[in-house]
Amino acid sequence: MKHLRQYIRQVLLEDGALGKWVWPSALGPTAPDEPDTDIEEKLYQQLHNHFGAIAPLSDEAITAVQQILDSGEYSDVFSRCEKGRMYRGMRVGISWLEKHAPEALEGLPVSMKDPIDWGDPTPITMTYVSEGKYEKVSSWTGDREQARMFSTRYVADTVPVILHSNCNSGYFMSTMGMKRYKGGRYKDDFGINKLNPNAHEREVLLFGNCTVTAIEINARQKDIERLRR
Repeated sequence: MKHLRQYIRQVLLEDGALGKWVWPSALGPTAPDEPDTDIEEKLYQQLHNHFGAIAPLSDEAITAVQQILDSGEYSDVFSRCEKGRMYRGMRVGISWLEKHAPEALEGLPVSMKDPIDWGDPTPITMTYVSEGKYEKVSSWTGDREQARMFSTRYVADTVPVILHSNCNSGYFMSTMGMKRYKGGRYKDDFGINKLNPNAHEREVLLFGNCTVTAIEINARQKDIERLRR
């Protein structure tokens, strides 16, 4: 892994690592005539796989993205979020809540909660670790309502939560600069119609860990009691 990172860093430092333009072949017929580099091609395919829930990003791709973000180059496409609030909507079970946010369970209401207005978030401090289906990358957003929508997908024995974080606590990257890429050789050679077919979700990728500062739980006391049985 150390040698891989050193190799990628050296390639990215060299003039033309991603070329003068990022993925010009997917910008339409008026785009600059410039071939994509090997790293550029791999990133396009792997990012598409992530957005399409096909496969997680490889360690090589994650290292390349992080080093591009650190360099500040190609910031119109690879844009690191430096400040501002981030949200993640998800479903969690009782063991997760008791481990990470026990204080948030103490003030839950007795009556039904509003599906839109969950009430005030509870301050907590925890390290969120990207893991699971997408391994070392997790999906966040700067739009609280969009995060809430992601928490509504029913999963048995779970309750919906929204985590609050801040951009400056981790490697958060906006994906909005990638919404314009579609077609071209990636469609012809790999069958990829659009790099990010769900750009309307305004997804922000977190590479690795971040600090969670608050949590919202849309549940009643009896919902938690049911999960404990």
